[in-house]
Amino acid sequence: MNARVTFIRSVVQCALLLALMHSMNTFGAGKIQVTVSGLAGEALDNVMASLSIVERQQDQGLDAQGIRALHDKAQWQIRRALEPFGYYRPTISTSLLPPDDTHGSWRASYHIDAGDKVRIERVDISVTGPGAESDERLRSALSFNMEKGAVLDHRRYEQARDALLEQARSEGYLDARLGQHQVKVDLADYTAAVTLQLVSGPRYTFGPVSFGDTRLSKTYLSRYLLIQEGAPYDPATVSRQRVALSKSGHFREVSIIRGEAGDTTQAAVPLHIELAPFKPNRYRGRMGWGTDYGLGVQLDWTRRYAGRRGQHFTLGGTVVEERKRLAGDASYTVPMDPLAGSSLEFVARHESKELTFEEVDLEEGGETRIATNLASLFWHLPYREWGGFEFRRSMGLSLVGETYDVFEVLFGNLPDAAQNTLIELIGQETYDTLSPDFQALVPRLRLNLRRYDDPLYIRRGDYYNLEFLGTDESLGSNINFWQARLNTWNIFPMGDTNRLLLRSAWGYSEADSDNALGINFNQMPEYFEFRAGGARSVRGYGFEELFAADTITGGKHLAVASVEYEHEFIANFSAAVFLDAGNAFNDFDDIGEKLGAGFGLRWRSPVGLARIDVGFPLDDAEDSFQIYITVGPEF
Repeated sequence: MNARVTFIRSVVQCALLLALMHSMNTFGAGKIQVTVSGLAGEALDNVMASLSIVERQQDQGLDAQGIRALHDKAQWQIRRALEPFGYYRPTISTSLLPPDDTHGSWRASYHIDAGDKVRIERVDISVTGPGAESDERLRSALSFNMEKGAVLDHRRYEQARDALLEQARSEGYLDARLGQHQVKVDLADYTAAVTLQLVSGPRYTFGPVSFGDTRLSKTYLSRYLLIQEGAPYDPATVSRQRVALSKSGHFREVSIIRGEAGDTTQAAVPLHIELAPFKPNRYRGRMGWGTDYGLGVQLDWTRRYAGRRGQHFTLGGTVVEERKRLAGDASYTVPMDPLAGSSLEFVARHESKELTFEEVDLEEGGETRIATNLASLFWHLPYREWGGFEFRRSMGLSLVGETYDVFEVLFGNLPDAAQNTLIELIGQETYDTLSPDFQALVPRLRLNLRRYDDPLYIRRGDYYNLEFLGTDESLGSNINFWQARLNTWNIFPMGDTNRLLLRSAWGYSEADSDNALGINFNQMPEYFEFRAGGARSVRGYGFEELFAADTITGGKHLAVASVEYEHEFIANFSAAVFLDAGNAFNDFDDIGEKLGAGFGLRWRSPVGLARIDVGFPLDDAEDSFQIYITVGPEF
């Protein structure tokens, strides 16, 4: 125990010594110890970077004569280092002490009183050439932080000078250059004079834009144009144009070739755009295993070019071992305003899964398939930037049909005659509740906000997805319900190597419920009911294992929250601990929340974040733990 106390005391003493040295701006403990006082911030940093005696303080080959020579140059170097900040009359006190019996290093110290900054007495700003008459913004850009009476700061002068050139070129003056440009300081009067001249040269404009041969029509491609013929030629607009075409999803390579302009005061620059499209067909086949779904196979085909106006379609199918799930999808997308991201999407989907007597904790019985068919039309509105977020909106209308037969699950092991007798005993209304046939026209609205610093590995990001949907008999449906869903992710950096991840999922439904044979059936398609449990829900429980105790299909409401802490222990590898809570339920007085906790490993792979989690249920569950394997970004 004494050894441990001694070790801790030594560590604390070393830390205090280092802090003391830092507070005194003392640098080095080798051949020369250098102390600078009287300055802080950027001025101090620039002085330290300029001092040769600091640069060579660890040089064991220096002799006394060399050290004194470095010390003699320090005053001049300090003065030069302070000039960019406007200090031209500093008072500098210096001292150089050789080693003595108690100290093995030379000790150089410099105390600096920077004094007042010089102020600008005269400003001479001018624009020559065509830009002098055609654009007042060029002249106004020059006066930024350069007005008479302002404190001289050479950094601001350089920023204003560079901003002027950038502004001129963005206004079409591609040949703009600086003429006379200088800062003169009169030490006697302690004032400065600024001279800055821009030689604009001719003004260029955008000329006609042409496209090379491609699968898409020129009319459709023109809808991606940011460049307007006759507008001032701006290299930044050309760069944005290249990005807009690259993000369209049609082209693997975009080249914009600048033509020769005529020799006039406003020369038009023609542009030619060469586009290398992707292959027209993309085929994908994937086979994998996941803890949530078991073995699965997925196939899909995307036709990138259906016609010449940007339409495309995708056909796909999925088979999954868990509950013998089958899914088939078809989508057809028609761009409306491709530059803004607006489009119409037609979607058809079939989904079915097995429901057996074992899943409702019966010793015997039968099975049914919950079969859902959807035909949908979505209008994806233009993307927006809002408070640093990418804001997406879409409206949709879905024709939904769903059938299943819980009567078969409960009594499917009985002969047909016995089943018919049971139906007569329970009544047709009860049988219809056990074997629904939902038909609904469902309007939908989705709002999505997201921002992140890196799509593959997010250190700071936020995600919010809000959706409203529902139906009414006045729309021709045979049921009435409405629903709201909200999903959130918030990721925060904790130092350089840690992250805090907060996740939640909320759902609320207004729907009638019928009771048959002691089982609650919500009068809404099972496709829209809620279940909890799984890798992106409450870990420690199986996929969709959690739902209301009085039903066998799902709940009307959902409440799930998760907190996770992640620590990077070596490059690209992190360990995580987490706590999840929540459930799906029908009654707010009987939520039956479940808790799950565990740990995981993260790997930042070249294609996205790979995660392995081990979750332990803290309440009753079918298994003592669950293992989850997922790949891809959080959102």
